[in-house]
Amino acid sequence: MSRGTEGIEFRVKRIHQGDLTPDCWSVQVWGLPYCSGFGDYGLMCEFLATEDCGGQNIRKRILAGKYPLNGLPDVSEKVSG
Repeated sequence: MSRGTEGIEFRVKRIHQGDLTPDCWSVQVWGLPYCSGFGDYGLMCEFLATEDCGGQNIRKRILAGKYPLNGLPDVSEKVSG
């Protein structure tokens, strides 16, 4: 831990790189609620309504049921690298 990071909490999720598309990674990893304003406002994306959290293509796929609403699942097996 470096100076100035005491008391800061991080959320970490391990995912396979091959599961990501070029669309907004925040929406893919954490799910649409994270960037939509319908989630926990304390954990919501600080970039709401910016290009980073727009992800219109991935949002359309999520709303059409073609992608998980709450983001990619965490990788459970041991990841090397």
